[in-house]
Amino acid sequence: MVEFIQADLGVHRALLVDLNEEYLGWIVGNLQKLYGIDAMSIVHQTVRQYAERTIDEIAVFVPPEGIFYLLKEGENAIGMGGLRRVRKGVAEIKRMYVKPEYRGKGLGKALLQQLLRKGQEFGFSLILLETGKFMTAAHRLYRSAGFAERPEYPETEVPPELRPLWLFMEKSI
Repeated sequence: MVEFIQADLGVHRALLVDLNEEYLGWIVGNLQKLYGIDAMSIVHQTVRQYAERTIDEIAVFVPPEGIFYLLKEGENAIGMGGLRRVRKGVAEIKRMYVKPEYRGKGLGKALLQQLLRKGQEFGFSLILLETGKFMTAAHRLYRSAGFAERPEYPETEVPPELRPLWLFMEKSI
């Protein structure tokens, strides 16, 4: 059985860093393979360093400012995703990721629905997200939940050099 556990950086930081490193490594690999871009030279860090730094920025939010989930099956960390306040009434979905061997079971959809419910519960009226143009399965999921493309937003963590390769989306709730 898969559990959605509210992440606590004091307890789950190592697991979240490992998941983030896996997720970000997949992104970096795709940017290199598809576009010939060395993304880590843009941010001047290794994937691990970037994962360690950014998890502290995105998983630190607690209700009602946001929430971050760790998905576990038994003792195995199998996914993650979060929601964070970016400004009054507006939140951003961050780092939705399910390990490849657990995909196709509806976990991404369940996580997205949970984050949207929490967004409503916390009083947000607009939810933003960013996704690489190559992440076509994610696009289908987000569109099926009512997200639509929009211009980039100021709070994005995507480096300016990579923004042409990203989609920015929003949903009113």
